Amino acid sequence: MANGCPLQDPLLTEGTRDNTAPNIKTSQLIQDLNVLDTIAHITHERIPERYVHAKGVGAFGTFEVTNKDFKVSDYSDAKFLSEANKKTRLFARFSTVAGEKGYPDTVRDLKGLAFKLYTEEGNLDWAFLNPEIFPIRDPSKFPSLVHASKRCPASNLPDATMFWDYFNNHPEGYNALMRIFSDEGTPVSYSALQAHSVHCYTFTKWGQWKHTLVRIKLVPDRVIDPAKDYFDLAGAVAKAGADPDWLTRRLYCEIDAARKGDPGCQFPAWKVMAQLVQDPSQSTVNIFDSTKILSEKTFPWKEFGKITLTECPQNFFTQVEQAAFNPANVVPGWDISPDPLLQIRLFAYGETQRYRLGVNNDQLPTNRPCSYVYSPTRRDGAYNMTNYANARNYIVPGDNSHPPQNYNTSFLQWSGSLERFKSEINSVDYQQCNDHYLGLSETMRKHFVDNVVASLSTATKTQQDKALGQWTLAAISPQLTPS
Repeated sequence: MANGCPLQDPLLTEGTRDNTAPNIKTSQLIQDLNVLDTIAHITHERIPERYVHAKGVGAFGTFEVTNKDFKVSDYSDAKFLSEANKKTRLFARFSTVAGEKGYPDTVRDLKGLAFKLYTEEGNLDWAFLNPEIFPIRDPSKFPSLVHASKRCPASNLPDATMFWDYFNNHPEGYNALMRIFSDEGTPVSYSALQAHSVHCYTFTKWGQWKHTLVRIKLVPDRVIDPAKDYFDLAGAVAKAGADPDWLTRRLYCEIDAARKGDPGCQFPAWKVMAQLVQDPSQSTVNIFDSTKILSEKTFPWKEFGKITLTECPQNFFTQVEQAAFNPANVVPGWDISPDPLLQIRLFAYGETQRYRLGVNNDQLPTNRPCSYVYSPTRRDGAYNMTNYANARNYIVPGDNSHPPQNYNTSFLQWSGSLERFKSEINSVDYQQCNDHYLGLSETMRKHFVDNVVASLSTATKTQQDKALGQWTLAAISPQLTPS
């Protein structure tokens, strides 16, 4: 039993039996403690699922500093970046965004690619996304974006009219839609996807008052063939019915095959690259606008690391479902930026994890730092596993038995007037849509049109017309009339 008491047989039932009756009569007794305990436990097994990123898969691996294109320690004094070939253990979780836990993996959607790096200075969480930009830049729009991407509150069915009604009224999101409705929105494997920080972060150097704004991306460490690594519309729909868990299964199979040494198989791996923004005034767009990419000519991508996944989880619930990622988890040398959407994510991620896993979710095995943690005011609460014994639960000046060699601090200077504002739509919001479309091959353009038409075909005529108008503003209008 749960209290350690041994049982003769856990499948036995305790009750009364009357073997003299024509039909054997039995009665279950409430004192059957084992049955009561097991029934009580199974009725409480489920925890709240993630409201977004509910369907996911995880794996363990390493981050390795390569310094291939630049010496990253010249810009950041994070210890895990201090020298070439240094490795840091990590946990990665890949997910769809809008669908629930049982949703098919190959339904068109944004993808989440999150990484928890267990550094000697604390956990560093990367809550990255694919595509490279986000549909909003105003944090107040996030609840509406999520609701419009999920099920209709009346019918509980996916609703294309809701989806397109939202984007037609918030067209800054069309730049992200341009990517989502390409074939990259339906990958054959998570290992074929790029991962993007979307926001700027900040590399910092302690004692030098030096900071560099930076965007991060992960590029698959293999050649990507769109014809083989992305599903077209028909392929994605067929796979959703044949194997709804395809992306989950595929990641496990890739890791297992590489561990066995199967010919032609390699561990899922990504090059880690940085876009250093040393002079923000050179950018033609707001560098803190999450709906825009930054010019690669002005700010070229430079490789400084590599991520390799080598180990499947041993227990999905404890290692994947209970994993909690938070962009607020930073380390010395790696700081946040004024990006408005990032600022709100710093709050939102922690709140959803406290709701889902409890206030002490940081003490769960997957989330626990490998570095020393001393925070005596964090006490009690459900499922507290390290309550500092008899140490005092308050702080006094100089109360630090383990003084840090380095610590995190903000190097950014803030200025400006206090205002309430909402971003405006202008021609720049459509220009990057057009640039991306023109960069697609003829086959990819055709697939993009097919994908948009398939989604719009179930929306109302009003939303179809509005969407066609938006695509026209982006100079993308060929054959976009739904049948």
